[in-house]
Amino acid sequence: MRKRLFLLFILAAPLAAFAQNANVKLGYIDIQTLFMSMPETAAADSALKKSANAHEAEVKKMEDEYTRKLVEFKEGEATWDETIKKNRMEELQTLQNRMQNYYQQAQTSLQQKQEQMQMPILEKLRKTINEVGAENGFLYIFDLNMLQFKSNDAIDVTPFVQKKLGIKTLKKIDPQALGK
Repeated sequence: MRKRLFLLFILAAPLAAFAQNANVKLGYIDIQTLFMSMPETAAADSALKKSANAHEAEVKKMEDEYTRKLVEFKEGEATWDETIKKNRMEELQTLQNRMQNYYQQAQTSLQQKQEQMQMPILEKLRKTINEVGAENGFLYIFDLNMLQFKSNDAIDVTPFVQKKLGIKTLKKIDPQALGK
């Protein structure tokens, strides 16, 4: 009798597990493509480019000043005494240090500005994904860019989120451009 119950249990266990898994709904989404397709991202990129261009103009101005002073130094070097040469060399070194410091500060500033501008966009995307997951009964939604395996039966949630965000077309991302 016990053997029959044990055998019945062994045979019924996979059916019970299958019945439990029948209600599990898993989905995947391409967060990166959705993020790049959002109008807010384009506006943030435009603002960042303006800031980057302003910083580049400032660096160019500093480089031009450095080049001008270097040319002056080379032209007058032969006629100046050691005190003037030393003073002009220190001036050039100070200017070069200022350029390097400014460049580093500009990079840090741009990175902080990018993070600050992207945070609300990413939060909106996360909130929308959570809403789509809850509305459609998904147990989990995974990011396509981090999946190790995707079955042909997997459900792409990207169109649901795309529709909810009001995105008409998705921007295709060039993987080679991301590596730059």
